[in-house]
Amino acid sequence: KEQRILSRRKKGSARWEKQRLKVAELQEKTANQRKNFLHHQSKELASTYDAVIIEDLDMKGMSQALHFGKSVHDNGWGMFTTFLSYKL
Repeated sequence: KEQRILSRRKKGSARWEKQRLKVAELQEKTANQRKNFLHHQSKELASTYDAVIIEDLDMKGMSQALHFGKSVHDNGWGMFTTFLSYKL
C-alpha cells in the first residue's frame, strides 16, 4: 500500500521524500524479518544434526519452468545456504 502511494507522488517533492522513507523502513523491516527467520532455522538445523546435505537447486530454472515466478527467487535460498554452511 505504501509503495502504491509513493508511486502516485510527484518525484522530488517533500511528500514524496517522506513516503520514500516510509517505504524504505518497511522494506528494511521485511529484510530483517527474513534474515532473522533464516538465522533461526539454520541454527536449529546446525545444533540438531551433525551433518546436513543440501541439494543444489537451480532457482532460475525453477521459476521459469514451474510458473512460481518471483516467489521462488524471493525465498532467500542462497542466504540460507550461506548461513548454514558457516554455522556447520
